[in-house]
Amino acid sequence: MAVLLAACGGDDEGEPAATGTALAPSPTPAPAGSTAEERDAAGPILMAAALLAEDLPEGFTFEEEKFLTNEEAVDEELDYPGAATLQDYNRWGQVLQYEVEYSREVPSTLTGATLSIQVTTVLYRDPTGADEGFEFLRQQTSDAEYVKAVERDSAEEGQDVRDLEISPISFASVGEDRMAFEATFTMYDPDRGQDLDFVSQLIAVRRGRAIGALAVRAVGSPHPLEEVEGLARTLDERMKDALE
Repeated sequence: MAVLLAACGGDDEGEPAATGTALAPSPTPAPAGSTAEERDAAGPILMAAALLAEDLPEGFTFEEEKFLTNEEAVDEELDYPGAATLQDYNRWGQVLQYEVEYSREVPSTLTGATLSIQVTTVLYRDPTGADEGFEFLRQQTSDAEYVKAVERDSAEEGQDVRDLEISPISFASVGEDRMAFEATFTMYDPDRGQDLDFVSQLIAVRRGRAIGALAVRAVGSPHPLEEVEGLARTLDERMKDALE
């Protein structure tokens, strides 16, 4: 995930020199990436904006967490068609990403079992950039080439993701803007010696200069949507508090 548009100034034409030769236009400077000071300040905000284990359904425990700079975020989607570039992230003014994942023990009966919940919070320099990045994310999820690339890379990593489909779902009003999608795919489980059908609900919420996202992954059938909506409202409240 990404985001902020930094406008660059500069006239299209130069003043004529005394010799009558037109000056070449000044090169437009590339948008600057986030500074170490900005990232240090963003870290506590992003952690405060994310969901905690106590916010989640029973049985979920902390799995792992990480921060991603703009350069690291680009590396995670390297070679994906339509993926954001470093120039995009810098232009949008993205400061830092934070990801935290929670999981729970896989029950013997897999159908309808929610396996993991990933929470991502992203901070930008201002709301304009957050809005630009949010719209980019909305378009990306409908890019057929992007979906094919996810399948291809998953297969190369030995995960054999097949029949990936992403479609929008109806979602309650939350935040200043929101989007909701459902991703379905099949993946072979070598431990069980069988194909499993996965369902992931992908929810993103924009609040001010922050974006928060949920990825709720289940087997067989999706997690109850009313519970996912409740998590999204809690996430929005945490973002609002963290930004004040």
